[in-house]
Amino acid sequence: MISGDSGDYKSLTKWAKDFDCQGYYSCEIGVRKGMGSKIIMDNVKNNFLHLGVDPYGDRIYQHFDKDYQYTWTGNEKGVPPTYSNDMRDEMLKDLFPYILQGRYHLVNFTDTKFMQMEQYKDSKFSFVFLDGPHTTKDVLTEAIWFANKAAPHTRIIFDDFRHYNMQLIDECLTYFGFKVFESSKNKVCMEKNGNWYSI
Repeated sequence: MISGDSGDYKSLTKWAKDFDCQGYYSCEIGVRKGMGSKIIMDNVKNNFLHLGVDPYGDRIYQHFDKDYQYTWTGNEKGVPPTYSNDMRDEMLKDLFPYILQGRYHLVNFTDTKFMQMEQYKDSKFSFVFLDGPHTTKDVLTEAIWFANKAAPHTRIIFDDFRHYNMQLIDECLTYFGFKVFESSKNKVCMEKNGNWYSI
């Protein structure tokens, strides 16, 4: 069963609903079980292809700027989660209909490796969901990479933004023409060349 690891997916659905990708890529960094990617593919229109980027493989990495202050809950209380290859295989099975239709492609690498890949160096992205590492350094790096590859009209959604310095990222992206479109409890949507408003 496809599920997500945070709440507030209704906001992602709202921001993706009928968003016209104008023939450019959509992308999610940090796929996990595939809920975010499914929502994007079910709601945006005219995307060239949706890329899901996640290394899986039970990697140990820094999740937040201050991991040591975060109280982890779950199967092993106090132990940060990792994402196994079994989870990847289950996600691919769940998203197989989208793969069969040529709508989904898993880039089974870290965000860093993905951003270094020659095949995407000239690509343009119009709808992006950043839900991978939640450190300021990592999110800022991703955001600037995608801002440099933004289509004329682009939305970038930031997940769990309270864990990192969203104010800094917001300020940096203004130099690329982005402004905050809307925010919710767990997510922020920034947009380039849109009709900005707040609700």
